[in-house]
Amino acid sequence: MRTTLTVVRGNLIALLTLSSALFAGVPAYKVDKSFGQHEIKAPPVSVAMDAKDCLHVLLKDGTVMYFDTEGKMTGSFKADMKPAPSAMTVADGRIYLLASELAQTTREFQGKKVKVSEPSGVKCCVYDPAGTKQSEIKLAGVVSATDAHFIGNKLVVADFSQQCIAFFALSGNEGKMTRKISKVFRLCCGIFDFCPGPEADSIVVANLGAFKVQTFQADKKFSEFGARGEKEAEFHGCCNPVNVACLADGSIVTVEKSPTRVKIYDKDGKAEKPVTGLGELVEGCSEIPIVVDSKGALYLASDQKNCIVKCVPGAADAATAAQPATAVGP
Repeated sequence: MRTTLTVVRGNLIALLTLSSALFAGVPAYKVDKSFGQHEIKAPPVSVAMDAKDCLHVLLKDGTVMYFDTEGKMTGSFKADMKPAPSAMTVADGRIYLLASELAQTTREFQGKKVKVSEPSGVKCCVYDPAGTKQSEIKLAGVVSATDAHFIGNKLVVADFSQQCIAFFALSGNEGKMTRKISKVFRLCCGIFDFCPGPEADSIVVANLGAFKVQTFQADKKFSEFGARGEKEAEFHGCCNPVNVACLADGSIVTVEKSPTRVKIYDKDGKAEKPVTGLGELVEGCSEIPIVVDSKGALYLASDQKNCIVKCVPGAADAATAAQPATAVGP
């Protein structure tokens, strides 16, 4: 028995050592404080990356801005959508902007009846890079849009109001829901973020109320990691992580608020590395949208500081690694 236990323990240590060695190849990150710090004058609410590593930034007022990899603004337009769009994705040279339409309803609050505006549906407007509207698509079956991505040829929308992720097949001006993932999310603060996963037809979800990162494929959950706590590998606060992204090797980037923490986990969620030097990007319950480019750089949006923070692969400065810098932005 003792011999068997020794062999098992030795094999386990070998596997853990191998996993650590492989994950050691994930680069450290340093903050590029010069990236696009002066052009953004309104809160950014969504970010997206096209196939040429052109960063698209959607502002709260409906303005879409383009930046190259050096942080130079290369173009912009303001969408003629009311209400203003809340989510954005890009595909095949087109910009898809999604807005949650509102309807008035009566609710009882502290014994009184009050009129409130609530999400009642989602419309999607498609623009070319010059800002010319190409089409308007009605997405039946969802009532709010907090995030959107293309997974294969399907437009996938996160609906916070109904706590579901819906898949749409687009044809002309119609969006037909083909399936949805629901009744498995524990959400709060109006935040609901996901990203395309490392496998075909997979998505990675920030299930912040459950303090989990969950991966789904073909509508079924096949992996998850995360727990509430104050340790580096855990997720802290009232609800975290608020946002997620995936690197090309399958590593998963998680973003936490209050205080801001960005970590990179291996694809199994078994090991993590912090991204240092960010400071506080938001205060309170606010998301920090993130997107990555083909070289593994991270782009984080702060709606409270009106800025994009770029983190580039490379050795972090010794001083930065030892002590976080002050917040980037105005």
